[in-house]
Amino acid sequence: MPSLINPFADAGKGFAVVASEVRALAHRSSESAKNIKKLITTRLIASLVMVPVLTVITDGIAMMGGYLIAHFSLSIDTFFYWTWAFAALGPMDLVYGLLKPLVFGFIVCMVGCYAGITTSGGTVGVGHSTTHAMVTSSILILVSDYVLTSFLL
Repeated sequence: MPSLINPFADAGKGFAVVASEVRALAHRSSESAKNIKKLITTRLIASLVMVPVLTVITDGIAMMGGYLIAHFSLSIDTFFYWTWAFAALGPMDLVYGLLKPLVFGFIVCMVGCYAGITTSGGTVGVGHSTTHAMVTSSILILVSDYVLTSFLL
């Protein structure tokens, strides 16, 4: 579940920044196509690297939270919890758990960059583009999660 929640949080935080930076850079220089390509490429690389990293961190925090509840609320032994927690994870769980965030990171980045490139109307336009990009990426993430889950399972 954290691999599905992280992209929504990343999308909400990042769209306004990406949209305003892309729009500002596009108007600043006569070589805007080259600059936009550079800006989008760096955003794409950052998304493809950091969304899986954030997912791993979130999964670790979720496992620690599960341990705390299991240990303190349910009185489950520490060794027993960690043994069964890691026994329940298979190698394909790790592959799927890192493949989906890659796809989600790509979606968030491309939708955000597209919104930034097509933004017009000043700060009001950035606000509308941010809202539209957030809704669009949320729908695309849910649809791609369904499709990936259907094909991978």
